[in-house]
Amino acid sequence: MPSGRWWLVARCSSRALVHGLAFASLIGGLGLDRGSLVTTLLGFNLGIELTQLLVVVLMMPSLIVLSRTAVYPAFRIGVALVGLVFSISWMLERATLTSSDPFEGIQTWLVGHPVLVAATVAALAVVARRTAPRAPSDGHGVLRAR
Repeated sequence: MPSGRWWLVARCSSRALVHGLAFASLIGGLGLDRGSLVTTLLGFNLGIELTQLLVVVLMMPSLIVLSRTAVYPAFRIGVALVGLVFSISWMLERATLTSSDPFEGIQTWLVGHPVLVAATVAALAVVARRTAPRAPSDGHGVLRAR
């Protein structure tokens, strides 16, 4: 492991630990026997992996095209800010600091319509590619942040 990158490993490991503990407490509360627990965990993990693969297949082509336009930095920051707002709202609800997540309806809709979300990003990529000037490059094909 490269020196100076220990913080990245620590950060990823701590997130995995928190997610694992939350999932373990959820599954533990179901009162499953050992055989059912293994089947439930296997099914859950396969479902998660297939869903992640679907997201990559649906979104990556559009994101690659979009990343080569001047629109991409604003798009990337906008999506990150939406994710930040959603995660803070979710965290406040889970910590019982708020009675409900005010963005749950939007989140549920987005999750329930992955093809529409992917089509919207694809349309944005096509429009941006045709109308927005190309993002600056460092001369080696690597895009520079603005």
